[in-house]
Amino acid sequence: MRWVSALLAMGFAIAVSPALAVEPIRIGVTTILSGPNADRGQSEQYGIELALERINASGGVLGRPVEAFYADNAADPATGAAVAKRLIEQQHVSVLLGALATPVTRAVMPVANAAKVPFVIDISAGQEFVDAAGSGGYDYVFKTSPSDGDVATAMVQWLKARDVKRIVILADDNDFNRANAVAMEKAATAARIQTLASETIAKGTTDLAPSLERLKALQPDRIVTLLGVSSGAFFRAYEQTGGETPIAGRVDFMAAMANLSPQFVAAGGLDRAAGISVFTPLASGSGVQAFTASYREKYGLAPTQRSIFAFEATELVIDAIRRAKSDDPVAVRQALRSTQMPSMLGGTFAMDDHNHSHVMMQIVGMRGGKLAVLEQVGK
Repeated sequence: MRWVSALLAMGFAIAVSPALAVEPIRIGVTTILSGPNADRGQSEQYGIELALERINASGGVLGRPVEAFYADNAADPATGAAVAKRLIEQQHVSVLLGALATPVTRAVMPVANAAKVPFVIDISAGQEFVDAAGSGGYDYVFKTSPSDGDVATAMVQWLKARDVKRIVILADDNDFNRANAVAMEKAATAARIQTLASETIAKGTTDLAPSLERLKALQPDRIVTLLGVSSGAFFRAYEQTGGETPIAGRVDFMAAMANLSPQFVAAGGLDRAAGISVFTPLASGSGVQAFTASYREKYGLAPTQRSIFAFEATELVIDAIRRAKSDDPVAVRQALRSTQMPSMLGGTFAMDDHNHSHVMMQIVGMRGGKLAVLEQVGK
């Protein structure tokens, strides 16, 4: 497998359609294809390949096939910047997709912007990328997936509609969840919901009962969780401490069901829990269902949010090239600015002043022992 990684790092193409006599449309992708998070990059790659398979089966775009040129950024900013430059200068890609890891996305932005090649951030969630793109100064940077701010605003507005006035926030100690905690508190303040406390769980903490007892003593209306590795410990402590205060936020219901007793769940311990999801295969709509079925058939896996974000970002780029009648990066950038493509998740990809589109999200919860979509939220 080392030679495969080497080829990817050098920006060689992975063929996604039969070779044709005409020059292909070239899309560059920088993502994580090695190291402990390679599975995340693979799910992004799978979404892109599924989109290109469909696009090429229908004749490609502008009478040409579309090829993706992958470059492994190994979740390293310096590597990411270097491979993005190679994709632009050696592979002459018309647009870049990526870069998955927040620090790498940050490093690729100035490279793409200086080269005047559109960089579509399809997964990295940071609100910082929205703020910097478009009118923020990076004219060639676009963001298509929900940002931390989008997620927090949608969750808080849902809580406000249920007369929630006081929350506490509990987050894991990593960049992603800390950023989400900041965004959630900011959104709560804007909605005039009081944040009584915002705590970060120290790495390695396994007993969260003391933290939960302390937070519950503040008598919040909701405990807003933004957890990853601590999800299991949280739910064990939640049951141990009585579980009276409802949960909201980015709730991992799979971890909940694995760590709560059947008796607690049967007694309604999760009935008022509500999590916000940027994508779930349970979402209504024929597009999501067809995508999920195609993904399962091709890869034998359930799609992740990374997969569908990459799939739709690829279709968005091809739509822009088709409307521009050109794969010239400047023309593609102009076409992306005027995008009006419907999203399978609901709503329309339409860029705001910061080159950011807003798609729908879902509020999910356990109903009758099964995960269910309770409501669509967002713009």
